[in-house]
Amino acid sequence: MREFCRKVKVFFKSGIESVIAFCKKNKKTIIRLVGKLVIYICKTVIELFLDDLS
Repeated sequence: MREFCRKVKVFFKSGIESVIAFCKKNKKTIIRLVGKLVIYICKTVIELFLDDLS
């Protein structure tokens, strides 16, 4: 059981490290996509708000 837990811990640790490395490598792309998402959400909320007013 301990061996299994150790393997699971190593698996998740390496997975988290690879995700962090990917984020660092593609930081500008991720920031641009998040920015587009935020703009889209704001636009949608404003349109819904304006539709409710009329």
